[in-house]
Formats: sequence, C-alpha cells, structure tokens
Amino acid sequence: MAFSQPNISPSLADSLKQELMKAKEDTAKVLILEKLTRCYTAIDLNSALKYGRQGKALAERIGYMPGKLLCTISLSFILARTNDHAEGLQLLMEAKQYCERNDKPEELARVLSTISNIYTLNKDYKKALDYAKKAQIVQATHYISETINPISLSLGTTYRDMGKYDSAIVYLKQAYEVALKNQMPTYITSSTYYLGTVYAQSGQTDQAFNYYRKSISYSSQLKTNYTISRAYQGLAKLFSSLGQEDSTIYYCKKALEEKQSNVYYLFTVMEAATLLAQVYEKYRKPNEALTYYKMATAARDTLFAQEKTRQIDKLAYEEQEREARTQRRLEAHKQEFETKIKLYALMAILSGVLIFAFFLYRNNRQKQKANALLHHQKEEIHLQREKAEKALSELKATQNQLIQAEKLASLGELTAGIAHEIQNPLNFVTNFSELSVELISELMEERSKEDGKRDKELENELLDDLSQNQKKINYHGKRASSIVKGMLEHSRNAVGEPELTDINQLADEYLRLAYHGLRAKNMSGSTSRFGADYELIADENLPKIKVIPQDIGRVLLNLINNAFYSVHQKTSAGFGTLPTLTATAYQPKVTVSTKFAENQSDPRAVEIRVTDNGLGMSEATKAKIFQPFFTTKPTGEGTGLGLSLTYDIVTKGHGGTIEVESMEGKGTTFTVKLPIT
Repeated sequence: MAFSQPNISPSLADSLKQELMKAKEDTAKVLILEKLTRCYTAIDLNSALKYGRQGKALAERIGYMPGKLLCTISLSFILARTNDHAEGLQLLMEAKQYCERNDKPEELARVLSTISNIYTLNKDYKKALDYAKKAQIVQATHYISETINPISLSLGTTYRDMGKYDSAIVYLKQAYEVALKNQMPTYITSSTYYLGTVYAQSGQTDQAFNYYRKSISYSSQLKTNYTISRAYQGLAKLFSSLGQEDSTIYYCKKALEEKQSNVYYLFTVMEAATLLAQVYEKYRKPNEALTYYKMATAARDTLFAQEKTRQIDKLAYEEQEREARTQRRLEAHKQEFETKIKLYALMAILSGVLIFAFFLYRNNRQKQKANALLHHQKEEIHLQREKAEKALSELKATQNQLIQAEKLASLGELTAGIAHEIQNPLNFVTNFSELSVELISELMEERSKEDGKRDKELENELLDDLSQNQKKINYHGKRASSIVKGMLEHSRNAVGEPELTDINQLADEYLRLAYHGLRAKNMSGSTSRFGADYELIADENLPKIKVIPQDIGRVLLNLINNAFYSVHQKTSAGFGTLPTLTATAYQPKVTVSTKFAENQSDPRAVEIRVTDNGLGMSEATKAKIFQPFFTTKPTGEGTGLGLSLTYDIVTKGHGGTIEVESMEGKGTTFTVKLPIT
C-alpha cells in the first residue's frame, strides 16, 4: 500500500534529535517533533509514534492548533500503517473538519488522501476512491502541486488492490513522471516498484522485470537503499513463477543481504526466507530449508514484538494523557474557586454602595415627582390624543415600508451567495471557451494540410470535442441565467402569478445561496466566522406544483436564514467557539427535506421541513413567533416581520399550513405543507 506522506530524509534524524534537546516548550519544538515523526516513518514506526504523540500533546498544551494539525496528520499516517485504523480514522475526521472550518486546502488534501488509504487497507474501495477524488478536486481547485501530496501514487495502488490494472498503470506512471521531473527520490523508487507489482499481477512479466530493475537502479543512484530489498524480492517472486529456481535463490539472498532498519525490511525478510525455504525443500536440502524457515519465523516474531511494544506505548501514552487532563482540571477548579472568592467579595462591596446610592436616588426622585406631577398630567392628556391620531394615520404606511424593507434585507443577504454561485458557471464558461479556441486552432492547422496528409480521424475528434465544449458552455450559461432570474424574481415588487415549480430545485438554490450569503456577511479578513454543515434531503418523486416562486422563495429564505442564525448563535455561545479536533465539539447543521405527503388531513400535499440543531426556543417564544414585529434578535438585526410574512404567504397566499416544533437547547423544525391543486 502506498501513502502520500511527505518524506524527510532519515539521515536528518540525528540533527533533529540534537535540536530537540535544546528546544523550549514552544511552537518550534512541536515542529521539530513533527519532522522527527516523518523522519522515522520509514525507519522505526514505534519511534515515529512516540514523537508524533509527544508533538500532538505539546501542541494541545500550548494551544498551537496548526502544529496539532500537522502532528495529527503524521500520526494518523503511521496508525494506518500499524493497522490501528479506527484511531487513525477518528483523528483524520477531526483534522478534516478543522481544515474545512479554517480554510487549509493543502493540509485537507493530505488528510483526504490518507483517509483514502485507510479505506483501501480495509478493502472499502468505493469510499477509498471517493476520498481520493475529493483530494484531487481540492488540489486542482487550489493549484496544489503533486510534489506536496502525490495523490496519483495513492490512486494507482488503490486500483491495483482492486484488480483494475489498466487504471493502476495510468496513475502510477503519472506519479513516476511527476517524481522524476521534480527529483523526489522516495516516490521515484516507490512508483517504479509498484509499477513492477502491477505488471507482475497482470501477467506482463517483461514490463514487471523492467520496473523492478528500474527501482533497484534508482535506489542505488539516489541513495534510497532502504527500499531496495523489496524490489529484489519482487524479482525473486517473478523468477519463481517462471520456474527459474537458481535466479529465485539469487534474488532472495540479495533481498536478505540488504541489512536495513526500515518498516518494509522485516516483511521482505519473512517473504524471502519463506520462498527460499520452499525452494530448498524442493531441492531436498532440509538443512538449508530449516535455516530459512527459522529466519522467517524470527522476522514474524519480531514484527509481533514490535506490535506489542506499540500497544504498550499506546497504553502508557493514554494513561499519561489522562493524568495530564486530570491535573489541568484540578488547576482549572482551583483557579475558578479563587476567582469566585474575589468575585463574591467585590459583589458584597458593590452591593453596599448600590444600596446607599438607591436610597439617595429614591428620596431625590420622590421630591421631583411631587413637583412635576400636576404639570405632566395636563400635558400628557394632550400629547396622547395627538399621538393616537398621528399613529393611526402613519400605521399602514409604516407597515408597508417595513414589509418592503424585509424583502430588501433578504435580497441583501442573498447577494453574496449569488456572487459565489454565479462565479462557478462563469468560470466554466470561460475555461471551456478558451479550450474551444485552442481546439479550433488545431482544427484549422489540420485542415490547412494537403488532402493526403490530413488526419480525418483527428479532425472528427476535434469537432466532437468542440461540440461537447459548446454543450457545457450552454449548460453553465443557462445555470448563471437561472440564478440571475431567481434574483430578479425575488426582488420583484408586483404580485407574481402561480406557475408549475420544482420545489426541490427551489429549496436547493435558496439553501446554498443563504449559506454562502451568511458566510460572506460574517467575514473577518479572508476567513469567515460563520461555519455550519447543511444538507438537502429531496424526494426525487416530488411532483411540480403551482405556486408563486418568488413568494415561496422568500418563505424558504426566511426559514433557512433563521436556522443558520440559530446554529451560529449556539456556536458563539460557547458550544463550538474554539476550533478544536475533539470528537465532542458541537457540530452546527441545517437540514432541508422535501416529501410527498398523502394522508387524511392533507390528501395531496408537498411537505417542506427546515431543521436545525441550534438554540431552540421556549414555549412562550414559540407562541409568539408568527406575530408581527416580534423578534428575539438584538436591536437592528431583525424587523420581526420575517415569520409573519412567511405565515401569510403560506396560509393566505397558497392555502397551506406551517407548524413549528422546538426544544430549548436542542433545535427547531419548521414544517410547511403546500396543497397540490
């Protein structure tokens, strides 16, 4: 199995250990421990695990999150190779969430690639390919070089394990070319070795011999001899399959001669010694066969002992972590107790001052009231009469203005999301149009040749590519047009006409627009303070129904914005304020689902649910939410008309129903039912 862990030369181990002895308990020491972890990955997994755990623990103590992320990636890489897949996968999933929240594409690509490798080791190839392709997308989107995360090598070995040798060869050759071009010694020898194994497994013996010998040659040239023994063993297995026992013996012994201290060597010794023992048994040389059987058994025992050592080290690490957490809790409790004592003393002093001030204020206030009461009563009657008359005349105008302001506010929240959504199809249009210009140049060049030299097949391929590009340009152009059309419909003041509408499409569009709009609204520099998962669970059999699209769009936008606001407030309240890699962190999420409802009360209706796991609401709040001008948001952040308008659009405008279920501290679900007429 190939892993895309960035490599550091094992020769640096001694100098790094000297730096470690001098380092203080700070970020520099975390980075040294992480480098040592990668340095020992190809030499001694036990030492690599030790340094990785030390680096992660130190990063947690000093609150150095980037260092913790690097140590987590390196540690997970090693856990995957020691068959401790569950712990490795848990750490990687935590690292994935941290990378996504904090916009770290380079580290995210490495995390996704290592997750893919773990699923390959567990023979879950569907998930392995899914995560590998996600890593490819991240690298392509952010222009990350394969020198940082050689995903082609990982994909090649995954396809090899699946038995898809043609695909494996394509990716492994791509990895080989990248490694050769950028002079990456480890990946040059690894890609040629894995190409040898694929050709051997697919029965292409000559190519297998060629790449095994290339791996040996490159190992010698590039001084990466710690990988050479496995290539010799590959040659030995090939000769054994061809029945050439003398060559089998020769290359098995060559593999055993390369005395190395790396993670591959013991497996190579076990395979080579077992194969030699089998050949000598065939030659009826029991002494030699017994010698090599003993060597294979010793290698197996050593591997077993190393595994036991890792388990013991893991238990010791976990105990040390428990003790450290206990000590931190005790210190926190002590500090909290001291703080409370100081706070209580301060409150006692402040209470005395406030009581004294209250009596002074009350006496003074009573005197002022007695002098001004008669005058205020006369003026108050006159003012109240004028206010009542003025308020009555202005009420309708003010209400209309507030309703329009609510519409404009929702349009403003959509703007950033629309900018994000429309940029994607425009990028596709630009890219495919540039590619089409290049294809036309190639076609014109081919057609300018004489009739006897023109390649008709190439011309047809170019024309076919041009046709495909135009279809893609047309598709993404229509996508951009539909986004603009939706925005115009949302901002339209006139009363819309009902038309057949795909509710799934409407829900998908407003869910994504609301999400990206709120991310842009909460930007701090280049990073958004807003982060939440969202999901659309759509009923594929949902029929189109006659509704006013812009009105139902406002309904969806109000409900989705409220849901995202709730989970964001819960995050800000301390449930997930600090970006951590702990499994217990609050994970904000908004889910929109649609389904076809058919029962006695609603014979034919489309049901839309908007669910969040935010703050929820009390029974008292729930009883008032559809009242005009009622809002729980701070002053200036809400008009209190959003849910009132939503209720009117659903019930009066479309003859539907809207219900709410909520549990304080747990979350809220709004259910909208629209009749099918």
